[in-house]
Amino acid sequence: KIYNDAWRAPDDMNDDQATIVVTVTIARNGKILSSRIVQPSGSAAANRSIQSTLDRISNIGVSFPAGAKESERTFRMTFNLKAKTSLG
Repeated sequence: KIYNDAWRAPDDMNDDQATIVVTVTIARNGKILSSRIVQPSGSAAANRSIQSTLDRISNIGVSFPAGAKESERTFRMTFNLKAKTSLG
């Protein structure tokens, strides 16, 4: 949710089917350890907007739940303009 809320789709993006897949690795304390696009879309504007979003977020603001055993977790997320515009 943090990443989807932070993503601002570019005004010049006209391909609402553009889909970008990213991975984000988060430390136990909520700090972002790494984030990268693993499957870019065919839209340079969409790719730039997602990379900008990844670059802006350095911490998710919460730690892992009590009892979590991992020191870090990696999440795979998919961004899609059509879904973004339908959710607002």
